[in-house]
Amino acid sequence: MNAIKSLRLRAGMQQKEVALAVGVSRPTVSEWEHQKKDPTGERLKKLAKLFNVSTGVVLAMEPIPSSVPEALDSDEARELWELREAVRRDPDRRVLFSLAKNGTAAQVRQMVSLLDAMKATNPEFYDGDDPS
Repeated sequence: MNAIKSLRLRAGMQQKEVALAVGVSRPTVSEWEHQKKDPTGERLKKLAKLFNVSTGVVLAMEPIPSSVPEALDSDEARELWELREAVRRDPDRRVLFSLAKNGTAAQVRQMVSLLDAMKATNPEFYDGDDPS
């Protein structure tokens, strides 16, 4: 399996999520995964940062480190994608989206629960403005 596809699946991401994060189209990600093209320059650096690996790993010049979790099965990947999308679309939870991009489904659920609990006990805790 192609390194980019493997990294994407391990992260529980869809091609369109990777495309959005890197600033390319979904078909470009597909071309990378089918080895029709290789990412270069800033896009290569963004992929490495997105997956928290070196550019050599992205280009399959180095093995994927054991610290990167195994690929999710399709049900897990779908659930994780749906959770991330729900977080991204909710203005009160959008702040979690960047944190959730590398999290598991359980971690995303935990972050959402924590934010909801903090807001319930102190409504002024978070005013909805993205701090970044």
